This record gives sequence, structure tokens and C-alpha cells, in this order.
Amino acid sequence: MSNRVLVIGGPGTLSSSTINLLLEKKYEVAVFSRPTRFHELPTAVRTYSGDRSQIIALKETFDIFKPDVVIDFICYQPAEADTIKKIVQGKVRQFVFISTVELYGYPLSHLPMPESANWHPFTQSQYAEDKRLCEKVFQSTVQVDLPLTIIRPAYSFGPRFILSFTSRDYGIHLLKRLQDGKPILVPDDGKTLMHVSSAYNSGEMIATVVDAPQAINNEYTCGHPTFTTHNGYIELLATSLDVKPNIIYIPTETIVTFPEPEAKTCLLHAQTRFNVAFSIDRFLQDFPEFQWQYSLSDWAKHVIDWNKEQGLFDIPSIEIFDDRVIASSQNRT
Repeated sequence: MSNRVLVIGGPGTLSSSTINLLLEKKYEVAVFSRPTRFHELPTAVRTYSGDRSQIIALKETFDIFKPDVVIDFICYQPAEADTIKKIVQGKVRQFVFISTVELYGYPLSHLPMPESANWHPFTQSQYAEDKRLCEKVFQSTVQVDLPLTIIRPAYSFGPRFILSFTSRDYGIHLLKRLQDGKPILVPDDGKTLMHVSSAYNSGEMIATVVDAPQAINNEYTCGHPTFTTHNGYIELLATSLDVKPNIIYIPTETIVTFPEPEAKTCLLHAQTRFNVAFSIDRFLQDFPEFQWQYSLSDWAKHVIDWNKEQGLFDIPSIEIFDDRVIASSQNRT
């Protein structure tokens, strides 16, 4: 029996460890993506260059490689879902769609939130809304030759992806600011719940569902089985840096109403102002022998070491939105 897996997108925050574990399991792996990071892939991985919007290139890749399983990391629009569905339908053993926990909508109806609980009627971002629509496209054909598995990763930080509480863009500067003793903006009192996971472990969870009969027509939230607080997240990173964080608490409403355009696109609107915790019980029930390779503290140290090697700590700190909010708040007191 052929064992070929086509990964659409990558290598990235989650897909890198997914690919590595699939290779360890003796799968033949190919990646369809823009070629900018192909040099980071293991030599055993076949590569096919193309943009997601290049439908002909995507179909040619499928026809040439003839995968048994497809894992789609970069399907963001319902039109993209419809395209890949038509390409793979009736031709694969399994199609794994990487969705997001954000489509549950906030505030969550349960803490921790299981897959079966009621979703909020509305999402807080277009990204989450589009992922909802993508799932509907795939689920509409589950009974018509589409062996579907849906994965919804919780926040999984990695070397290139470290969130702050206000922005994805500024997250990568968080380590540098902690190292330099710069003020770290934390909303409210820092006690808001946050589900933090290792991108490496989440990627291995994705690889684990491949060719698992119990995963067909099933959906899983993936991440660590624990959660923390905003304060705990900052302490995790600060401890790994061996520094004491300079935390400044600012009310959420002050941040989101600050008179700058960034206040309207602030990540607080979409996610970080809400208590966030997800149940991993369904995954653990179906895959009880899964082992998390990294503790969060060990993973944080790995991410820090990687960024040091890349020179992150050698570049000057830049002023960000958080600085201006903090300065304004301190000037009023």
C-alpha cells in the first residue's frame, strides 16, 4: 500500500514537526508551497513550487505525486476549500484540514471548551469566520468520498510566531523587550486565561491523526492539556530568559479605545481579552499514548535559543503601539 502525504503549505510553525514525524513513520512526504523556505526541509521531502491561488499547479502536483493523504495548512477562504475538495474528492484515504479554535467564537460557551459545545453565534475576526465557512464546504461532502479530519490548533508559539496581547506583528519583539527590561503591556490584571502550546507538539498531534481510522469524520482541538493566565505566559518567557518582567497593567477598554488606528485592529478584539481554555480530551481519548515531546518551559528555551542564533537580540528595540499606550496611561497618573 502506498503511503504518500502531500502537505499544502510549509515548512511553517506547525507543519515542520508534522513533516518530521511523518518521515519518522516512513511516509513519503511532499510539500506544495512557495519555495522561499524549501531549504529548511529535510532532503527526503519532495517539493513542488506554487502559490495557493495557482489552481493548475496545485492540481498538477496532486496528479504527479498521487498522495494518499493531504494535509492542508493554508486553506483560508471557502473558494480555496471548494477547489481542493474537487481535486481530492474520491481520490485520497484522508483529507486533514487545519482550522482554528478561533471559530468557536468568544466568549467561549464552556471553560475549557470541548469540540461538542455550542459555538458563539458570531466570530470576532474575518479569519475565524472564513475558517467556519471552509469547514462547512468540507463537511457538506463528508458523505461523498471525502474522508475528513478537522484539526483546530490552540495558540502554539514557535521560533517565528510569538504573540503579544495586542498584535501578532509585535509578538516576535516580545522576547527582546523582556531581555532589555522594556515595559510589557498586560491587559487588566493579567488573570485572564490563555491556552498556550508548543508548536512542535501541536504539529506532532497533527501527524498522529494521519491514517488513524478513529480520526476519519472527526474533529480535534490540538494543544497542550493545560492552560495558564496572561501573567503566567509572560512569566514562562521571562523565566526562560532568566529575567524579571517589567509588567504594566492597562485596562482593556483603555487599550482598545486608544486614539490610534492600531487600537481598532488590536488582537484584544479578536481573542486576548477573553478567557481562553480548550479541552483536549477527545484527542487524548482517541490517542491515549501520545506524548508531548517538549514541556512549555523547555520549548520556550528552544525558541529563545533559536532567536538568539538568528540575531534577534542584537537588533535595536523599536517603539510599538504598546509603548504609546503605556506612556499615555502613565502621563495621566
